Amino acid sequence: MAQEYDNTNKGALFGNTRKREGKKDPDLQGKLDIDGVEHWMSAWFFTYEKDGEKKRGISLALGDTCKDQDHDSKAPGRKEPNEDDEIPF
Repeated sequence: MAQEYDNTNKGALFGNTRKREGKKDPDLQGKLDIDGVEHWMSAWFFTYEKDGEKKRGISLALGDTCKDQDHDSKAPGRKEPNEDDEIPF
């Protein structure tokens, strides 16, 4: 019998395939479990200079809790579909 994997206090980031050119969209996105509650997580790559050397870093942001919704449904201006909406095909 296969053992169930415990994801508590763990997470993973993946490349953002929806990143738009010229926008400040995250480079990486994923989920992080904190004490059994999943949260959205985003990350951005950045470069900076220190002591005359270029360095690289990653900036992280922890978002709202994950619910039974797609991450994009939280995007500003996005409305939930209803039965009166037209289907474009």
